[in-house]
Amino acid sequence: LFTPKLPPIKVNAIQGLSIGTVNKLFLEFDKPFWPKDWQGLSLLWTKSDLEAVRSSKNSWMEDVFGFYTVDYQPNVLCGWISGKNGRKMERTSEDEVRKVCMHLLRKFVKNTTIPEPKSFHRTTWYSNPNFRGSYSFRSMTTDLLNTSAEHLALPLTNSCGIPVVQFAGEATHSHYYSTVHGAIETGWREADRLVGLYERKAHL
Repeated sequence: LFTPKLPPIKVNAIQGLSIGTVNKLFLEFDKPFWPKDWQGLSLLWTKSDLEAVRSSKNSWMEDVFGFYTVDYQPNVLCGWISGKNGRKMERTSEDEVRKVCMHLLRKFVKNTTIPEPKSFHRTTWYSNPNFRGSYSFRSMTTDLLNTSAEHLALPLTNSCGIPVVQFAGEATHSHYYSTVHGAIETGWREADRLVGLYERKAHL
């Protein structure tokens, strides 16, 4: 991808800062079936139920860890799923995923009369060829390679020290990684780097 090859410090940063999969499952209803002050529920399985789930065709549902209300969207619930089962969910048809979500809601709310949602949408970050995941995370590999977001953020420079390739995105933020505002701030950081460069040139 890069010619010439990236320097070792940059390669270590890319290898050490992993990207994971976290997906959201949005269900919109005609009106809320939940109490006004209800914020959602986290799913806790019994051992026997979990064994049954793991042997089912939709075993990925084990890692749907809850459904929660959404700010400013009073008729919407958002489910969350992560990891390898989040990727497996992406390979399941959208209609089947919707049915599983409704099964989980009815089971854990203990209400079989919960109506069908009027619309359903799920994210598929891992399947998207432009992303292949949702956001970065730190792991033991990060420490083993002695790398950091600062290393990933370092621009590639020419022989005069002028940046020729810059790096932005949430993974390059030392504090707010895995967030949208972290990604935005890194864009500002790199824009400021360019502004500073051209200001210096203007005063030569």
